[in-house]
Amino acid sequence: MKEIKIKSSVTLTGTLTRPEKNDQHIAIVMIPGSGKVDRNGNADKKGMDFNIYQELSDFLVSLGYTTVRYDKRGVGKSEGDLLRTGLHDAIEDVQAAVQYIKNDLPIIDKVLLLGHSEGTMIATAVATQVDVGGVILLAGGGETLEEATKRQRELTFQALKEKKNFTGWLFRRFRLAEKAEKKNQRLFNKIKQSDKEVIRVQLIPFPAKWLREHFTYDLMADLKQLTCPVLAITGKADYQSDYQKLERVAELISSDTECHTIETMDHMLKEETDEVNMLEIQKVYQKNRNKPLHPEMKEILENWLQNN
Repeated sequence: MKEIKIKSSVTLTGTLTRPEKNDQHIAIVMIPGSGKVDRNGNADKKGMDFNIYQELSDFLVSLGYTTVRYDKRGVGKSEGDLLRTGLHDAIEDVQAAVQYIKNDLPIIDKVLLLGHSEGTMIATAVATQVDVGGVILLAGGGETLEEATKRQRELTFQALKEKKNFTGWLFRRFRLAEKAEKKNQRLFNKIKQSDKEVIRVQLIPFPAKWLREHFTYDLMADLKQLTCPVLAITGKADYQSDYQKLERVAELISSDTECHTIETMDHMLKEETDEVNMLEIQKVYQKNRNKPLHPEMKEILENWLQNN
């Protein structure tokens, strides 16, 4: 394991991990989800030390694969400003990671992309622009960011309406969910019409460029363009990604594609057997953070890698 520098339009800092035995001469670039998430899968908040990317890397390296994971722009030791980073910047950074492998690791015969959450969209886009040997989509795939965030808001509003307290009564009585959604749509229209990288919403800076570029990104068109093998895994216990959208992945991609739905896997790739709602998600993630990665996910991933 060693720290590396990846030269994009800014310099990213990452970790290269090589297997000590059973080297497959295949490298996997790990692409993180949205938010201020570092190369290990940790957010800069108390109780948000999930380490899922480090755990995924350890598992993949144990199978003989080389992994590259990196701090996003403006996170950890990487240069840049996360708030001003757009979707196309994130795509450029993955391309730079692939180029790093091709330039500095001649022993590598093939590069795979592994995207988690928003990283599934980025992996899809990159795979249409550079030569890779396969794409792995975890906790996402076939759903745009606009669709995902709308569905998440709907689940949140529904959970608020069902609360048996004063808040629930207010939401039901005064149709607060409908009013909040109209407010959100006004904000999104403002973002679409703006050319600013960052705007302020109630004095809080908001990544307008990032959201605007996601709104205009044609994920379905890129899925149709994929020619490499694809593995997509999403859990039914995942409230941030819609497992039913994997049907699009299977329908749109013409290359060899495997789609798997795991009954008890949540968005952080851990086992979750309880019924939860969007209001409890963060507490559930914190509760599960010391659990191992879902064993069924690991088994599917290992089998796919052996066959591709």
